Amino acid sequence: VAPRVLSLDAPAEVQLRVRDVIEERVRVTSPDDHVFIAVVVPLAAGLEVLDPTLATAPPEATPSRRSTQQATYVDRRDDHVAFYFDALPKGTHDLVFRARATVAGSFVQPPARAEAMYDLATMGRSAAARVIVEPVEEDAAR
Repeated sequence: VAPRVLSLDAPAEVQLRVRDVIEERVRVTSPDDHVFIAVVVPLAAGLEVLDPTLATAPPEATPSRRSTQQATYVDRRDDHVAFYFDALPKGTHDLVFRARATVAGSFVQPPARAEAMYDLATMGRSAAARVIVEPVEEDAAR
C-alpha cells in the first residue's frame, strides 16, 4: 500500500487511527547560510515519537528516507522533536522522523518552528493542523 502524502502548507485536518505510524517531513528553506539553528516540531497530544536509535525500537521507527541535512543533535521528547544545527547551509532541507498515533481523540498539531538561537530576528514557522485519531474497532468494543 502506497503511503498517503499530506502537505500542510495551510491549516489542514489529518485523520489517523490508533496504532497508525506516520512519517513527518519538515521542510526548511533558507536563502542564506546560518549557524546555531533549532528546528522544533511539536506533536499533537495523541501522537508519540518513535526513536530509531533505541536498541528496543520497532522496525517501523526507522523513516523510509534520511534527513537531507544531518543535525548536530536530535532531541526526541514525548511532545516534540528538536533538530539542532551548528551550521545550516542555504538551500532546502528535509528533516524526517516517525510517530505513532496512540490515543483516540481530536488534537491540535502546533506549527513547527525554526529559529536562529542567537539571532531572534531569524525565524520561521509552518502551518498548524488538526489531528483526529479514531479508535480501532477492537478498542472501541471494550
